[in-house]
Amino acid sequence: MNSSTIRAIAFATALFSVPAGVFAAGTPPAPAPLPTPHLPSKPLHVQLQVEVNKRGQVVRVVHGTLSPDSSFNTMTLGNAMQMWIRHPDGTAETGLYRVSYDYDPHTKNVKRTPELLKSGGNWADKPGAATQIMQDARREVEAVEARLRADERQRQQQEAKHLPDINAAVKRAMASPTHSPRP
Repeated sequence: MNSSTIRAIAFATALFSVPAGVFAAGTPPAPAPLPTPHLPSKPLHVQLQVEVNKRGQVVRVVHGTLSPDSSFNTMTLGNAMQMWIRHPDGTAETGLYRVSYDYDPHTKNVKRTPELLKSGGNWADKPGAATQIMQDARREVEAVEARLRADERQRQQQEAKHLPDINAAVKRAMASPTHSPRP
């Protein structure tokens, strides 16, 4: 027998003598399945009136009829505030729209149907609700960051009160030498 055959037999023997648990230990566990959300068992209907600007963005929700399910209401209101209503060619018409949300418990789908109620409106140049929400959130984050920076500066100033004045120490060290020692 040549040496390569002996090595192959030795390798196969070593491989089969290792317990299967050693190989299984190296594999990561399967991720836990996501919990199934509780879906309503009855049909739900929400109807909202929204103002749409010239870009097709919803500016605000004017009026609405909600369902008995508060979770569904929250989702539909959030969806309406982020919604764009445009024609298939990409153009938009400023106006007051009715948007209906219908939940079908059999298919677990929600059907959203926008319908133009009245064309025009003085909100054509206003920013969309989602844009406004993002601007407000950005301003709030900037205000919190400014407050945190001011708190940090104040903390550093408080700590600096207890430290020796570095500028005075450097000034003394850099002073020109004299013939007689300082008092």
